[in-house]
Amino acid sequence: MTKKDFRGEVWNNIDPIVLQNIVKINDEAVDGKVGHDSFTKKATEYLQSFFDEKIDVLYTINGTAANIIALKGMLSSYGTVICAEQTHINTYECGALEYNLGNKILSIPTQDGKINSDMVESLLIEHASHQYIPQVIAITQPTELGAVYTLEEITAITTYAHKHGMKVFIDGARLGSALATLKVDLRQMMAKTGVDVFTVGGTKAGAMFGEAVVFTKSNQLIAGEYILKQSMQHFDKSKFLGAQMLSLFDGDRWISNFDNANKMAKLLEKKFIEKGIKIYLPVESNVVFCVLEEDVLSKINTEFDLKYWFKDKKVVRLVTSFATTEIDVNALIALI
Repeated sequence: MTKKDFRGEVWNNIDPIVLQNIVKINDEAVDGKVGHDSFTKKATEYLQSFFDEKIDVLYTINGTAANIIALKGMLSSYGTVICAEQTHINTYECGALEYNLGNKILSIPTQDGKINSDMVESLLIEHASHQYIPQVIAITQPTELGAVYTLEEITAITTYAHKHGMKVFIDGARLGSALATLKVDLRQMMAKTGVDVFTVGGTKAGAMFGEAVVFTKSNQLIAGEYILKQSMQHFDKSKFLGAQMLSLFDGDRWISNFDNANKMAKLLEKKFIEKGIKIYLPVESNVVFCVLEEDVLSKINTEFDLKYWFKDKKVVRLVTSFATTEIDVNALIALI
C-alpha cells in the first residue's frame, strides 16, 4: 500500500504526547461537560492570555464545524461573506455554509489565495446593484495555496472591514504554521491587528480531533452553547477535546509541531530545485506546490500516494506535518 504521508496532515496519526494525555485523563473523573471541564477551561485560559479584553471560545470536532459556527456567530440571516475563490468554505466544505446558514458567499479569484482591501472594494463595486449586504471578510491563514498573510496585510483588511461596517474572520486550520513562519504570537496576529473571530486548528497540529473558535470580544457571541448544540457540536465528554488542545498549547507545542512541518517543506523545496523540479508557488508554510511530469509522478507513486492538484498544469501538492522527517523527504526525492 502506498504511503499517504505527503497528502495532508489528516493522514498522520496523533501526536504521541496528545495520545498519552488522552489515555492518562481517562483515569480521572469527568468534572464538567461541554467546555466546562477543567482541561477545556485551562485551554481557554491559554487563549485568553493573549488578549486584554475578555474572549469567548467554543470548541468543535472538526474544521468545517468551526468555520460554520464562527460565521453563525457573526452573520445576520441576510449577511454576505466575502472570501478568496480558493477558500475552504467556498470549495471543500460541500456548501456547508449555504446549507446550514443560508448565507451568500461572494468569492474573489486569486493566484495564491490571498485577498486585500482593493480586491474587496472592486468586488463590492461590481455587485453594487445586486443588493448584497456584506458583513464578513473571511480569510485563511495560511491560505489553501500555502501563502501567509503578513501582520500588515491582516491589519489593512481589518481596518477596511471595520470602516465599512464589516467583521473579519480567519480560518486557522493551519494557523500554527503561519505563526511559526512569521515568528509571532496570537497577541500580535489577532489582538493587535483587530481580527474579530478566528479558529485554531488542533487536528492538523497533531490532535485526534478538535478546533477552537475564538471570539475576540465576548459581547460578539450570543448563546454560544445553544449554537453548539444546534450545530451538532455539543460534545458532552468535552474533556477529551479540551485535553488535546491543552496538550498542544502546553509549551506552544502546536506551533513547534508546525515549525517542523515548515522546515520539512523548505527542505522539500530545496531538494526539488536541486532535481530541476519547478516550484509552482512560493513555499511560505507547510505546503509545497510543484510541477511534476506524469512519468516522474508515476515513479513517486510507487511508494507515495500523490495526485495532481491542478491537472492541466501538472501541479502536485505536498503537505508536511509534525511527523515528517528528513528521512521521509529523502525517501520521496530518491524516487525522482
